[in-house]
Amino acid sequence: MISLPLRFQRLSTIQFWRNLWRDTSPTLGSGGRCRSARRSLVWFLLAALLLHAGAILVLDELRPGARDPEYARRVRQLRARLAENPRRPLVLVIGSSRSAMGICPAEWEAVRPNSPNNRDPVIFNMSLLGGGPVMELLTLRRIYTDGVRPELVLLEYWPPHLHWEGGWAEPGRIAPDRLYPVDRPIVREYFPDPARTERLMRTYRWNPFFAARNRLLVQLAPKWLPNTKRLDWTWDTVDSWGWKPGFDYPPGLTEQRTQLLGTCRETYRPLFTGFQLSRDADRAIRQAVAEARAHGSRVGFVYLPEASEFRSWYPPRVEQMVQDHLAALSRELAVPVLDARLWMDDGWFVDGFHLSRNGARVFTRKFGPAVAAFCREVRP
Repeated sequence: MISLPLRFQRLSTIQFWRNLWRDTSPTLGSGGRCRSARRSLVWFLLAALLLHAGAILVLDELRPGARDPEYARRVRQLRARLAENPRRPLVLVIGSSRSAMGICPAEWEAVRPNSPNNRDPVIFNMSLLGGGPVMELLTLRRIYTDGVRPELVLLEYWPPHLHWEGGWAEPGRIAPDRLYPVDRPIVREYFPDPARTERLMRTYRWNPFFAARNRLLVQLAPKWLPNTKRLDWTWDTVDSWGWKPGFDYPPGLTEQRTQLLGTCRETYRPLFTGFQLSRDADRAIRQAVAEARAHGSRVGFVYLPEASEFRSWYPPRVEQMVQDHLAALSRELAVPVLDARLWMDDGWFVDGFHLSRNGARVFTRKFGPAVAAFCREVRP
């Protein structure tokens, strides 16, 4: 590596290059060596600028999905499925990892009646890991910006995502380097320090080689990164219907399931002890419903399965609170609820609330027909 003079080490970038340029200025006796050094520096700067401009062009125009591959991969697959099924209505499921791992639309395709006149819906999984009401709203807004027009949007409802106290606020889980310009209004409405987040967004946009290097490298040369810095596990196994398979555990009370259940207990029981409904989370849900309707889509809520152990961790106060909240949302917004909370036996979960691969397949065989009936019910 090149060792820089000590006086350069704490200077700003502009000061650094200005002083370096001065150090390469001709001095008595230096002659051609200094001119050569200056030419080399100029070519280096031009090459760096061109690489920077090229990276910005790729990220902003040629492949904007590189900023958020977990979302972009699903959009590409969704467009391919719509091209294959132009006459069938589209149902988008938007939620968290529970939805991403728990709903396998390919299983619905395998069991539904397959005839030319059958207009059963195309169910596509647009759920993103870690998503809650804000991420659902963000995903929905991106979808409409990308020109997708679902007939029905199913928004996942899950109480833990409605608690924003004690470090549980959802915006803290959304990495600024995955945000698009279209996300700025949501940043300004829901993020605790929107000005800082927007500064980071600008940094990631205009300085991609430094600020977004891990996200770029993991797509171009993933082996160059240690496993601890690889982000591609969130999208590398997503299938052509948006499903991200979970753990491939056999059904039953396995040792792995017992261990994961214990870990979840340590995390979620304290959350439920101090549980409070966030006004911002509630507002994001209502805004997502309004956003969908403004674009001509109908809306439903879906409450996905939970294991009996997980349900037992809800104190009576919290259980009543969330049931009343969901009922109030359904009533006030005229949004029907598909309540699948009790549909699956405990042995199909890898922990208290994520379905295994086979559990997702079994669940979707029930979910698909229910969504088809649900879709018919909410049509005008």
